[in-house]
Amino acid sequence: MDLEGRIDKLLKYHNDEYPITSLYLKLGPHDRENFKYETNLKNLIKKQRVNLNKKNISEAALESLESDFNKISNHIDNTDQLTECRGICIFSASKSNFWEVFKLPLVYRNQLSVDRSPILGQLIEINDDYSNIVTAIIDRKKARIFRLEPDGAHEILDFIYPGASRTTKFSSPEGKFKQKLSPGTGTGNLVQGYGEHGFHRTIENEIHQHYKYITDKLFAYYNENKFNLLVLGGTDKNISEFSHHLHSYLRDKLAGTITADVNKIKPYQLIEETLEVLEIKKAEKQKKLLEELEEKATSGLTVKGISATLKALAKGQVRVLFIEEGFSSPGFICPESGVLFTEKQDLCPEGIEPVAVVDVVDDAMEEAFRQNAEIEILFNKETAKKIDGIGAILRFKL
Repeated sequence: MDLEGRIDKLLKYHNDEYPITSLYLKLGPHDRENFKYETNLKNLIKKQRVNLNKKNISEAALESLESDFNKISNHIDNTDQLTECRGICIFSASKSNFWEVFKLPLVYRNQLSVDRSPILGQLIEINDDYSNIVTAIIDRKKARIFRLEPDGAHEILDFIYPGASRTTKFSSPEGKFKQKLSPGTGTGNLVQGYGEHGFHRTIENEIHQHYKYITDKLFAYYNENKFNLLVLGGTDKNISEFSHHLHSYLRDKLAGTITADVNKIKPYQLIEETLEVLEIKKAEKQKKLLEELEEKATSGLTVKGISATLKALAKGQVRVLFIEEGFSSPGFICPESGVLFTEKQDLCPEGIEPVAVVDVVDDAMEEAFRQNAEIEILFNKETAKKIDGIGAILRFKL
């Protein structure tokens, strides 16, 4: 099952008998130094145990949670389980034999939660940001095309232009040079090097035929398997030559370039290089959205703070949801309508009592995803002050 399908399945899953433990753990280069991520996990579990002692939870549920914590810790202790990723997401309910693991290109914030449903906000946002990306590595003879998904890089095409010559070195059967009568003179003067010149023109033509062949294959793949972003890899010269052949539709998808050797690059290296490009692209996009947030601050088309943002979500107004990294808040959700509150209401719109949730912000992310709103995580603390933890640009005002 693909990631989208796995997420859809998780969105429908809940367990009233045994709570579900949800873990998001950063595994970037900084987090891996001196196994810092192990310390982070231990601190998350310690904090969660303190919280659980304050709640009225059955003995069986507590046993299931302790089993979750141990199983998750054992999984994280095995470094073989943590390769080729910058983050990991785990959902567990041991007494129900429920266990799901996702290797991810990144995690926005370390998080350990216990609830009746999987906490999916980060997973949904990561899938939205890092799905449907294609990286094409090319040189003058060969191409390799990878599709990047949150669970890794998958090579989808690997080919050499079928019309290419088997050599790029000139070898004349008549010695160092072929000779030809000088055209138009009638004098019989000889022009040296004509054969070598013609040979190299043939090679250059084949190179451009190769580039055209790649872009045709790439465009055909795009038509059958739509992707959101394209990254090109190779030498600066190869990429410059190839770009002239790129279809206009694909040129509009271009996110950036990486330096790579088509014969040597490994999938995990490709992921690292591509992620750097995508981070730059995402930062540029976020900067423009934040400028828009400021410009519309007095027009009634923005909100800030948790209460105002949840109200806007309930009315379907949110176009871009901004969340400060690490921001969370307990709250309540209406089981059928999905309406969110920070304080308990007497009754939901559907006439039933709302249910308490550990982190209403995570549910807000899920609701924004369902409404096809964009989600932006703000890591800069000064910038995040503008939204009081959470805010939004609206589609319309009431």
